Amino acid sequence: MADVISRTTFYEGQILGAADLQAGVDHGPGQLARHERYLHLWGIAFGLALVKTERTTAAPASVPYVEVKVAAGVAIDGTGRELVVPNDTPLSESEFDQFNVAVGATSTDWFPVFLVGLDEVGAPSGGGSMGCTADQASRTVESFLLQFGRPGDATIIDTQTPAAVADGPGSGGWKVLLGFVQWNNTIKKFADVNTIDQGIAPRYAGVQADEIAARGGQLVLRSKSRSQAGAPAVVIDASTGGGELRFGAQDAGGAVQPVFRVTAKGDVIATGQIQGAATPGSVQVQSGTATDGIILPLPPGVTEDMVAPGKATLHVQLTPRLDGTPPDPTGKWANSSLKCSLGADRRLNCLIRWFNLATAAPIVPKDLPGLCDYMIVVSVPAAGGP
Repeated sequence: MADVISRTTFYEGQILGAADLQAGVDHGPGQLARHERYLHLWGIAFGLALVKTERTTAAPASVPYVEVKVAAGVAIDGTGRELVVPNDTPLSESEFDQFNVAVGATSTDWFPVFLVGLDEVGAPSGGGSMGCTADQASRTVESFLLQFGRPGDATIIDTQTPAAVADGPGSGGWKVLLGFVQWNNTIKKFADVNTIDQGIAPRYAGVQADEIAARGGQLVLRSKSRSQAGAPAVVIDASTGGGELRFGAQDAGGAVQPVFRVTAKGDVIATGQIQGAATPGSVQVQSGTATDGIILPLPPGVTEDMVAPGKATLHVQLTPRLDGTPPDPTGKWANSSLKCSLGADRRLNCLIRWFNLATAAPIVPKDLPGLCDYMIVVSVPAAGGP
C-alpha cells in the first residue's frame, strides 16, 4: 500500500535533520507531478524539434548527409516530470552507432529518437560539514538523455508503465518521442529526419478536462498557434447576439474568419455548400454528362451501402448525345445510338455508330465511345431505409 502523503511542519527549538529539509523540498515537486499526470496529457510542451542541416562528405565521394540537433525546449513525461533541454543539442553520430540499433536495418528504415529524464548527483558543495565527514553534493542535476531505438520501437510510447497515484515525478526512464532519423551505415552519418513513421508521431502536451469555462465570454480552440495564418480554428462566442459557434481559418493576427456559423437561435450560416446523408423518406438527385466506361456517381450524401439491395431505390435515366465529333472531318456523317446502358456497378456503356454517307455501298459503320446525359434519382424508403 502506498504511503499517505504528508508535508513537513516545524516548531521552535526543533533540531532539523537533512531528511526533514529534504521532505520539504520533495513535497512541491510531488504535488506538481500529480497535477501534471492527472490534469494534463504528457508530451512536448515547447520546442524539441529535430532540426537538420544538409552536408556533403569531402570529394570525390561527395555523399549527402545531415547534421541533426534537438532544439531547446520543454516536455512533461508520463510521470509528471519536467524535462528541460536548455540549449540546442546535437545528436551524436557516434552514440547512435554504439546503440547498435541499425544492425540488420535498411537505408530506408526510420529510427526513433527519445528524450529521457536523468537525475545526476551534483559536485560536492565544498562548504564543509560537521565533524570529520566528507563534503557531499548539495544539488541534484535534473538532466536528460537522448536515446535511439530500433525501427518500430516508437510503438512503446503509449504502453509505458504509469506511476502509482501517490508517486512523485520519479528519477527518469520515461521515453518522450522527438522524431525519427535515417542512417547511412556506410559513412556512419544521419541521412534524413522525419516527424512521423508508420502513423506514429511525437505527442504534445495537452489538458484533461470535462468542462472548460472561458472568463471573457469567448472560447477559442486553435489547431496551431494564433500567429500561423490559415490554420483552422473554432470559436464559441457569447458576445454576439446571444452567442454563436464559428469555424474558419485564422488570419495573421489570429482572428478567425468564419466560413460556418451556428447562432444560439439555431440558425446555420455557411459560405460553402452543406452536404448531408440521405434521410428516410427523402429523394436525392444527381445529374451530369459522362462518357463510355465511367462509373456514374451517386448523389451527395448517398453511399454505396444505402443503395444495396433491399434498401434505397435507384432510378437512372440515360440520354445519348448524338452531336459528337465524327470520326473523320471529311465526308457526310450520320449517326445513331448503338448502346446506352449501365452495368451492375453503374459503369456506363455508351457506343455511337457512325455512317459515312459519302462512301460507296456497302457502307461500313464505325462504332466509337460516346457521351451520355444522365440523371440518377435515389428514393430512400420512409421505413426500413438506411
